[in-house]
Amino acid sequence: MKHYNTYIAVIFSLILPAIFTQSSAQSIITKEDLVNATIEADGKLRIIPSETSSKNDFDFFEGNWKIHNKKLKTRLNNSTEWIEYDGTNKDKKILNGLGHTNNNRSVIDGKPYEGIGLTLFNPKTRLWSIYWASSKNGILDRDNPVVGSFEGNIGTFYARETFNGKPIIVMARWDKTDPDKAIWSQAFSEDNGKTWEWNWYMYENRIIENEKELREKLLTFDTKIPIPDLSFDKNGELVIKASETSSHDDFDVLTGKWKMYHKKLKSRLSNNNEWIYLESVDVNYGTILQGIGNTDLYRATFDDKPFEGFTLRLFNPETKLWSLYWVASDSGVLDPPVVGSFDNDIGHFFGKDTFNGKDIVMVFRWDMRDRQHPVWSQAFSEDNGKTWEWNWINVSYKME
Repeated sequence: MKHYNTYIAVIFSLILPAIFTQSSAQSIITKEDLVNATIEADGKLRIIPSETSSKNDFDFFEGNWKIHNKKLKTRLNNSTEWIEYDGTNKDKKILNGLGHTNNNRSVIDGKPYEGIGLTLFNPKTRLWSIYWASSKNGILDRDNPVVGSFEGNIGTFYARETFNGKPIIVMARWDKTDPDKAIWSQAFSEDNGKTWEWNWYMYENRIIENEKELREKLLTFDTKIPIPDLSFDKNGELVIKASETSSHDDFDVLTGKWKMYHKKLKSRLSNNNEWIYLESVDVNYGTILQGIGNTDLYRATFDDKPFEGFTLRLFNPETKLWSLYWVASDSGVLDPPVVGSFDNDIGHFFGKDTFNGKDIVMVFRWDMRDRQHPVWSQAFSEDNGKTWEWNWINVSYKME
């Protein structure tokens, strides 16, 4: 298989823009322009580096990965049947940064498979060459690696090859738009690059083994998401309108049992930057009230003391607004609700409250874009929404 496997060694998850989900239907035959490459009159490939090509282009790849493979059962015969299987990969940077070596392991049709990739950067040509050898034959494709470079976050690599007796061009593509969820894909062309058959995708999820590093990576406030501007009536009360897409099933995804990782400020609205990390378990009981309600019970340990919190979420079919109520075991008092709706899988819910004797506006944000790992976060404002202090965030992982 030589280097068409070029990197059975990577990619990712998650996780969406040029990153395909495992269940999505990819186009098998596409038209693609050659990137930083031309075909000479004698048929040879001429490959040039991008202006930004650098020895650091594969730095994202160093580390441990989980891989989900999706490849055509047969190639260049109009097949539409896909085979899917999982694997792992470990990449190391070598040669003072001019190279990477990676070891890929998986089980295919019940048989163990192992491959090794060698990726080398030539400082003179500023091109990457990617070599591959597998446990099928132990032969390194030394004389015919795929060669190319990255243009921004997309790397494109080519080689001429023979497949089933036919001369073809092989294209390997790397998408590192999300460096923790990279995607490798492969296509063959029988017509000198006019059309391509995409036959392999690898979705890779980075494995972070250090728990502190994992938390720090996950628990990051997404500052690119704007908080909607606030409106007030003549009495100073919040005026909240539902989004056009607001629906009674917006919280259905939370049904089940979840492990939560938290980060919260030790003290709020005091220019504090000391964070406390903790874990909890949340059980969401699903819909109630014929689908217009949702409840969950949150359990944690704070300062060695057991803590529980109960959430009641209610959807008003007339206003299309959600009201989120919270009561905690340390008070037994139902808090005023935060009210709002979802727009494109991101929900903002607002309420007026007091904190340490100060009037504030509070916002809860639910980010459901990754439905396997929903993110909740909270911010306070002392100036009616002109500025906000984010003070709590948690990320959920499905347990049951």
